Amino acid sequence: MTIIALLGSFVCMQKSDTCNHITNFVNYVEKQFNIAIKIIWTDNGMEFAMKNLCQSKEIIHQTTCVETPKQNDIVERKHQHLLNVTRTLLFQATLPSIFWNFVIQHATFLINCILTPLLNNTSAYEKLYDKLYDISVLRVFGCLCYSNTLNANKKKLDSRATTGVFLGFQSTTKRYLYPNLKNHKIDISRHIFFH
Repeated sequence: MTIIALLGSFVCMQKSDTCNHITNFVNYVEKQFNIAIKIIWTDNGMEFAMKNLCQSKEIIHQTTCVETPKQNDIVERKHQHLLNVTRTLLFQATLPSIFWNFVIQHATFLINCILTPLLNNTSAYEKLYDKLYDISVLRVFGCLCYSNTLNANKKKLDSRATTGVFLGFQSTTKRYLYPNLKNHKIDISRHIFFH
């Protein structure tokens, strides 16, 4: 089975970080899913020079031929699909492009939860975890939300909620991400009311 991996939380800030992120991703997949990655397919970029990783993990590293975009057809179509969903979410939410990293992570999350005929009308999530995703936790991306602030040290007449915009989920804590419109920082909360 071929899995096209979208690294999600392994976002590279510089090309020089690529090998470290791919190594971390390979280790993550091996530990979390008990699956050995057999083939990594990249272009001929120098950032993908990872001979030590491939030898130690017995991974075949295949590269595309120069000036042959047809070889990248599957990856390019998935990349285009991801960008189309990302643009749609960004425009629908009327958010500025500075939030692109949250939008692309949420788009990847949604694509992985959607049934596809390529997997016999199952989702990538279901194939990976062997169970359906609980869609009851889904919310409208970019909607107005209010985070409960009752637990904070508040005075009697202070606000009991913070206003924000839903930016997605934080997978490691099962909480919601939102930019706090008061202090202009990204906050995380589990106690949110969605408008």
